[in-house]
Amino acid sequence: MSSIQRGIVLRTYPSGLPVVEDFDCVERPLPLLGAGQVMVETWYLSMDPAPRMRMNAAAKPAPMPLGEVVVGRGVGIVLQSQDASFKAGDVVAGDLSWQEQSAVAASSLRKVDESLGPVQLSLGILGPSGIAAWCLVHAAAMVRTGETVVVTAAAGGVGSVALQLAQLAGARVIAVVGSAAQARFVREQLGVADVVDHTSPTLTGDLERACPQGVSVFLDSVGGPVHNAVMQHIAVHARIIAFGYISAYHAAPGQQAEYGRIYQLIQRRAVLRGFLVGDYASQFSEALEDLAAHLSAGRLRNFESCVDGLENAPRVFTALFSGEPVGKQMIRLATAKSVRR
Repeated sequence: MSSIQRGIVLRTYPSGLPVVEDFDCVERPLPLLGAGQVMVETWYLSMDPAPRMRMNAAAKPAPMPLGEVVVGRGVGIVLQSQDASFKAGDVVAGDLSWQEQSAVAASSLRKVDESLGPVQLSLGILGPSGIAAWCLVHAAAMVRTGETVVVTAAAGGVGSVALQLAQLAGARVIAVVGSAAQARFVREQLGVADVVDHTSPTLTGDLERACPQGVSVFLDSVGGPVHNAVMQHIAVHARIIAFGYISAYHAAPGQQAEYGRIYQLIQRRAVLRGFLVGDYASQFSEALEDLAAHLSAGRLRNFESCVDGLENAPRVFTALFSGEPVGKQMIRLATAKSVRR
């Protein structure tokens, strides 16, 4: 058995939008297993925007080191364990390196319930993306029947689930997307009638036409100009949940995310709340149970794209910021052939 494996490392800090050339696919020794660690053979890697925040020399609390393997969410099988919580053969999900095998702290992993569906769902609709969407809609915003809900990045892994849950709650959803392809997706696949493309030169007018009575709930993962445009249309007593700032991921060092229209909170007596999904850990079990029930009954639709080959991770990751991908984006490693069916 070879003692060498492939991994994807950060070659240079991106300037603006990340490009494939910012990464290298290299051969590295297999990791050594330490006390309290678990050796995981990776099956699927989740491609999420979040790692971009650390791909900056000035990132806080610490930048991603150049030449080191990128870390992101993944799912795989335990090969060895130095922790009593896991044993060989367990299917686990958590923070895994972009390489074929990872030695990770047992505390960063969770067991995957294979009875709920294919294991890769633990990275998306039955994992962090779906749980975050459920907590946004039901715990943070408490969406109600008849309300107008605006969801940014609506074609992505979190947004596409959040808008479905808001519709199931009886809300009228306005999906904010970044391309014609994403607009078609949310209309044709998710049944959203009101779609706004934030790249349109008529964005403000498009929003006004889409929400003539104002926005009751604004689920904002973008910030910047999109945030400012939507804030012009918030209703009295609106709830704005800020859970990301994708617009600033590619900003120059030291440049902050812009949320410039918060003065509207005064006139509209609205509430702006920050959101970290970890604050709702006590509700994760309820969220997962609810998501699984909706999915099984056909009330929720899952959309994912799996690209084969670790070497394609940089291409899929950088495409996240192009405005074209829809649904959950993942990399399927060659080792996924051993996934139990």
